[in-house]
Amino acid sequence: RERERERERRGFGKMAKFNEVAKMKREAKADRKRAIHGDPLTNKLKTRAPNVSVSGKRQRKLLRKWRREQKEMVEKGLVTMEDVEMASAEAASEDSKISQRKFSVKKTLKLNKLKNKGKKKKSQKATGEGSADQMLE
Repeated sequence: RERERERERRGFGKMAKFNEVAKMKREAKADRKRAIHGDPLTNKLKTRAPNVSVSGKRQRKLLRKWRREQKEMVEKGLVTMEDVEMASAEAASEDSKISQRKFSVKKTLKLNKLKNKGKKKKSQKATGEGSADQMLE
């Protein structure tokens, strides 16, 4: 109601009735979100970092980098692979203390698209034969 009075004072009452109703609904929804998810003192919504999706290319690049680091560790003097695995496990545990981020990988049906490339579907074959018969007549 306070907002309504403020709006009337500013001259917002001349808007079409439907627009006004929609605007009030949006404001009420935003207020509810602020009450639930917002900061208790300021009522401001917290900004969240978006989910990071890692492409297959990026994943391969990260894996290559990790393998290169493993190889360098072997060359430096950690002779056996067991030592390298232990060192990488320790490094991973240190990293996990800082922050652990889960990567969501893109899931597409590219394999199926590649399999069917160049092949025509049954329905297209049937219509193609029918049109050829019509051309002969």
